[in-house]
Amino acid sequence: MNTANTKPTITRSLPQLAVAALLCVLGSAPTWAGPGGARSITVSFRDLDISRTEGAKTLYQRIQSAAREVCGHPGADLIEAQVWRACYRNATADAVRKVNSPLLTAVHRGDKPAMTAMLAK
Repeated sequence: MNTANTKPTITRSLPQLAVAALLCVLGSAPTWAGPGGARSITVSFRDLDISRTEGAKTLYQRIQSAAREVCGHPGADLIEAQVWRACYRNATADAVRKVNSPLLTAVHRGDKPAMTAMLAK
C-alpha cells in the first residue's frame, strides 16, 4: 500500500473542537454535543404566512425557542457559555437556512431595509 500521498484530514469546525475540549474537561457529553447526543426539534409553521413580516417573526421566535431547548443551559463557566452560544447560533442559522425564505433570512439577519423592500413588491 502506497501511503506517500495520503494525508489525514480533519474536518472539524471550531464549535466541534470546543465541544471536544469541553468533553476532555468534563468527561461526559452534553445532550447537544455531537452525533451520539444530537437532538432536534421539529418547528411547525403551517399556521403562519411566512411571506409576511409578522409570520416570519413568529417563526423566528419559534426557531429561537427550539434552539434554546436543543442546546440546553448555557453553563456556568466561560467555555460552556461559548459552546452554548455556538450551538444556539448554529442551530438557529441552520433552521433558517432549511426554511429557505428570504423574509425569514432577513429577520434572522436583522435586515430591516431588506424586509421593507420585500414587502414593497
